[in-house]
This record gives sequence, C-alpha cells and structure tokens, in this order.
Amino acid sequence: MATPMKALSISANGDQDHPTQTPTSPTKFQPMDRTKSTPNLQLPDELWTTVLETQCTFPPEVFHEVMLNLIKNPNITSSHLFRADISCDSGDGHDHGELGKDDLTRHLKAEYRPRNARFPDYEKKRTIVRELIPRNPQLDSPLVQTCLLFQRLREDEEENVVIYVPHIQREDEMPFYHPTVAKLAFHHTWRQPTSHHDEAPSQVPGTISVSYNLFPDTDLTPKLSRTALRLLQTVHKHGQGLLAGYEKRVHLDRIFPQKRYQDTYTRLKATYGKQLTKAWVEVTDPVKHVFEDIGIAAFLIELWQDMYAATSPAKENLVEANNKYGAETNGDGEGTKPPFPGFVDIGCGNGVLVYILLSEGYSGWGFDARMRKTWSIFPPHVQSKLEQRLLVPQILLADTSSAEPSEEGKVYHSGVFAPGTFIVSNHADELTPWTPLLAYLNDSAFIAIPCCSHDLSGARFRAPPNTKASTQPHIRLPQQQTAQVPSDPTPESAHRKTSAPGAAETGSLKRTEAQKKMPSAYATLCSYVASLAEEVGFIAETDYLRIPSTRNHCIIGRTRRQQPEHNAKQADLATKQIVVVRLMKRELNGRAVESVGRDWVERAEKLAKKPASGH
Repeated sequence: MATPMKALSISANGDQDHPTQTPTSPTKFQPMDRTKSTPNLQLPDELWTTVLETQCTFPPEVFHEVMLNLIKNPNITSSHLFRADISCDSGDGHDHGELGKDDLTRHLKAEYRPRNARFPDYEKKRTIVRELIPRNPQLDSPLVQTCLLFQRLREDEEENVVIYVPHIQREDEMPFYHPTVAKLAFHHTWRQPTSHHDEAPSQVPGTISVSYNLFPDTDLTPKLSRTALRLLQTVHKHGQGLLAGYEKRVHLDRIFPQKRYQDTYTRLKATYGKQLTKAWVEVTDPVKHVFEDIGIAAFLIELWQDMYAATSPAKENLVEANNKYGAETNGDGEGTKPPFPGFVDIGCGNGVLVYILLSEGYSGWGFDARMRKTWSIFPPHVQSKLEQRLLVPQILLADTSSAEPSEEGKVYHSGVFAPGTFIVSNHADELTPWTPLLAYLNDSAFIAIPCCSHDLSGARFRAPPNTKASTQPHIRLPQQQTAQVPSDPTPESAHRKTSAPGAAETGSLKRTEAQKKMPSAYATLCSYVASLAEEVGFIAETDYLRIPSTRNHCIIGRTRRQQPEHNAKQADLATKQIVVVRLMKRELNGRAVESVGRDWVERAEKLAKKPASGH
C-alpha cells in the first residue's frame, strides 16, 4: 500500500521535497497531496480537482502504452471487473481522434456512441468507447464509458491527458466498482531531460497525476481519495516497470477471445455455482473445486463451439452478443464442422465437470479409480455416467493377465473409446503423459491439464527440460543424484558418490546458480506432454486457463500434421500401436512392455485403495 495521506511531507506551496535523482533512475512511488493547490486541468465550465501527483521517469510513449493497456484491461485496477468490451476506437491519428463525424459510429446503438469533451490548447488524439463488464452481473451492472486521449506540445514540455467519461447522468446511476465522479483524468507531464557535464543532474523529468470532475454538490470523500491513490500507484508501477524492460511472462486467451470465455463462465457460475457449493459433501474447499471446474467447463464449451457443429446455450449467447452493439452477424460455417463426438473425462475426480457438461447438453461420461462422495449429489442420469474404473492402456493390458475385475469389483478400462471421442484429462496425474497417446490411438482430439509429474510407467519423475528424451538423458537436481556404482565394484568404488554435493551433504537448502536457471518441474512437465503430442502427429496448442489454480496450463490437440505414419485417419490401429510402443520404450530406457504393464497395474491397485480426495 502506498504511503498514507497523513504521512506525506508537503511544503507550503503544495510540493513535496525529493532527493536529487538522475532522469534515468527509477523513482519510488511518493504521492503528493494536490487537493489544496491549483488543479492541473482548468476549464471555464468544469471544476476539476487534482487529488494526487507523483514524479516518474517514464516518457510519454510509455504512459501512452500503459494507459491503453488499462483501458483495454480494467480488471487490473478493479477486481470487481472482468474486462472491457471495445465498441469503437478511432485509432491513432484518425481525424484527430474524432468519432461520430462519419460512418464509424453510425452502426452503434445510441448508448454506445462516444461522449465528447473539449480541452483548449490540447489536441484530441484518440477516442475509445468501452463497456466495463463486472464479474458478478447479478450485483453490478455494466458501464459504458468514453476514453479520450489529448496531447499538448510545448517547446520543452509535452503533456498527455487521458479522460474517462461515464455514460451516466446522475451519481446514483454509478456502479459500485467505479468512483462516483462525473469524469476522471490521468495527466502526464514530461519535460525534456537536460544534463551537462559541468552541471548537476537535472530534476526528475516527469509527473503523473489523477484528477476528478466531481458531480454537483458533492465533496471529495476518503473513499474517492483512496481510489485515486490506488489508480495513481497502478499507473506509476506499470510505467516504471515497462521502462525497466518488464515483459509479461504468461499470455492468456490464445485459443479464443477473452470475452467469449468470460461470458460463458459468468452464465455457468450463475447457473451452477451456488447450488454446487451449497450441496458440497467433501471435506475440501468447495469454492476452489467448484469454480475451477466451472472455468474448465466454460473453456471446453467455447473450444467445442469452434470445433464441432454442436447446439448449446453458448451458441445462442454468442449470437446475442454479436447483436449487442447493433452489428450484423454472418454464418460461422456450421455446415463444415463435424457433429460433436462425445467426451470422456479420464480421472474425473469429483465429477463436477462431467455434471456441468452433461447439463449443458454435451454427451459424454467420466471415470476415476475411486468413487467420490460428490457423485451422490447429482441426478440419477448423471450418476449413471460416472464410473469407478482403472485405466490400463490396451498396449499394457494385452501383456498382463489382469483383465478381470479386481478384488473390490473395480474393472479395468483399456483406454479404447468410440472413435473421435474428445478426451479430457484434468489433473489426471499418471494418465497425463498418456493423454496424447490415447487420443492418437482413438482418432480423437484432447485437452490435458497437467498437475503432478509421472512418466509413462506411472512412476513419479521430473520431466526432462529438452523436448525429446532420446537426445539427452533425463536431467535431475543435485539432491536427486544417486551413487554411481560400477558394474564390477571394488571396495573403494562401491561407496563412491557423485562429485556433485547434494543438500543432504552440504546441509544447505540454497539453490545453486544452475538450479535457478532450470525451468520448474511443472513447466518441464507441460513441455514434455506437448512434445509427446507432437511426436504422434498433433499440432500441440497451449494456453493458460482462467481458473483458481496454479496448475492452469493446458495442452490441446485438435489438428494433426499430414504425415501417413502419424495421421490417425490414415494409419491403421496396428501401425499406431507400433508407434506408441516404440515411443514408450524409448522414454522408459528400453523397458519391456510386460514389465511396464505389471508396474502400472500394481500402482493402479494401490491408487484405488487410497482414500478419495475432494478433487
């Protein structure tokens, strides 16, 4: 949190004393109270109040990039918001940022047309109209807002102003998540840095401030001041971070637009969220598990909408959304898409995902090694689609004698499904690396959401950082290194250890520099699964799911390369089995299929006897 308002040290003229800094050094966030001084924005017919100001070292182009990002992603400044839907954008330099003088807004409904604002001596550079979409539409309503970008150039100074104009008339119309003001503005001033060899470095060249245009007969409240502090802090943090070379590591929404997913998620949450959390019978946290599965269901529904000619509520909502701004819609090529082939959730856990997908009209089923108490809360037709099974891939099952029901009545499933069945693997652990292989053998598409790292025998391991295990041996951490005993050990060599000291030898848990550069175990697992998919002919796509879990990376296989050996449509089952056996032996260092099969069945039996968890 920023420095409390009462702790700010402000001089008599309203300025705060700062130590001398060079123009390129990053400044700490040090807000100055400007409510008692002359506002930065002055208009003859509008009364503005500049609330807070701070120094900065990022130039106008960085401020411009930061503000565009905040305009397009309002969830950065408010956790109550999902996103912003842009209804129109003049773009840089289009007719001096004007909208409404030509055909750009003619197709828009009246409530989505831009509101204008004039600032003498400033040039309007861009106009954007957005609609703020709340996370919970049952509590908060959307808000349409015009965002105006102005610029003023002087001999040695450049000013940029971004103004938000809500499309409301009275303060009681303002949603909870937006400050109750008629307009708000971000003002960035940049003085060209000057420095000479024989002079002291100049002052910090930039400032940013937040100003309000209050509603008539209203005062600046503590809540509005806190909001201004948070907004200014966000702009400063993002600007200084961008100047320092910060790059976003995780990029979401690669498969389809954010809007589609969030609209479907909101609908599913309103339909299933409360009833599932209220009826939860597991000892685990219902909020995490229920809303995680709702998020995955929303992702799958939107993915299947692109892949199959399936009729579902999601399609009806898409048509409604396309007509929202008065725009015309075209056909989406439904005639060229295959029908939905059904789904199977391998390792379905609590069954919530299966329940939601069945309730949404998608045919399918799920199974798990252990029955969950949650299954009992679902309707009978859903319970009939949840089965207690142990999956032993047919390649392994054919070489074992365990094809009969197990001791406790649990039966094995060979992993052979109806051709084309979409395979869902959600935190399926031992089944995760097998998911693309099962999809290959079944002529299917798949989604894998990895969690714990296992190899193709079901044993725990750290996936190699390289993409093909055949090129390099699996890399292990120093703590995982074991003694290297020669095939003909001598008394001296029998107890010889590796030269790399582990944590147990040194007593230190501090990571070495080599360890710091290694990718995480989860990252290598995701890369490993994608590599397996590529090796059997899939074009592996990856994305990050918007779910309450750190294990949110997914690998999708829905298209294949045109290679006869790998193409599931061209290769017969025997050929594909040969490909999988060859790959499995390579990954397991030449182990025999019979040996792998016995170990797999043994681990599966042990897993079935463990107490069930909430997942």
